[in-house]
Amino acid sequence: MVRSSRFAAWLVSAASLAVVASGCNTAPKTASTGNLPQKTPAAATKPAPEPPEFMFGKDLKDPVKVHLAYGTWHEQDGNLAEARISYDKVLQKNPKNVDAMMGLARLDIAMGRLDDAEKRLAKARKIAPKDSKVAVSYGQYFSAKGDWPRALEYMKEATELAPYDTACAYHLGYVQAKSGDLTSALASFTTAVGAAQAEYNLAYIMHEQGNLLQAEEHLHKSIALKPDLAQAQTLLITIRQQRSNTKPQVAQMQGTPSNRVQAASYSEPSQPLRSAFDPVPGGR
Repeated sequence: MVRSSRFAAWLVSAASLAVVASGCNTAPKTASTGNLPQKTPAAATKPAPEPPEFMFGKDLKDPVKVHLAYGTWHEQDGNLAEARISYDKVLQKNPKNVDAMMGLARLDIAMGRLDDAEKRLAKARKIAPKDSKVAVSYGQYFSAKGDWPRALEYMKEATELAPYDTACAYHLGYVQAKSGDLTSALASFTTAVGAAQAEYNLAYIMHEQGNLLQAEEHLHKSIALKPDLAQAQTLLITIRQQRSNTKPQVAQMQGTPSNRVQAASYSEPSQPLRSAFDPVPGGR
């Protein structure tokens, strides 16, 4: 009964999770961007949500809502096959359900089926041309293709359609950071998740790109603003370990000057942070 109550509480907020990484993280591991092929800034891995105990039946007042909630729940939990089944059930009952279309599009993106994703997004766009979530999903689609100018175009459109939606601001910040506009990205992230988490998110992206010095700089700012932000502390330790393990290798080959230095590559953390398109939790 307790677990059913928990899922019921989760179900109430499921609609707000239609745009799921990844972060930074992403998508997250969700198929949201999450998961999506990109790593995105996000929180450390959280325990997976408990599964619902009830089964679908004729007595449900709104089976579409429940199927959609199950699809979102499975997507967040990384169970993409079950998520697809649930979204398909939604469309069987309501072929024009935009949230289910976008859910399937995210799954297609995560699986590299970009042509299928584009077709679903085009259909959703035709049904709901002014839906900010559709614009975000298009931004995620172009992010997966590495087309950052087009991704930025759609993320800006999403924030224009929903100027007070912090999720849109978060997605815009991610694309701005990947496009190299760190000043704008910091402002967008701050609007979405607060100043300390914004600095952490930039650090995460800098670390992902191999810019350890700049990542460490943003982490120091993040920790100064919020000393108890565990994700920032963890990433800072990881970066310091990576920097200490990165030593120049002197070539000792015949005919090669002994002072020639070969840069060592950076290794990924053994326990990477969660990859999802979710803002860092904790508020401002």
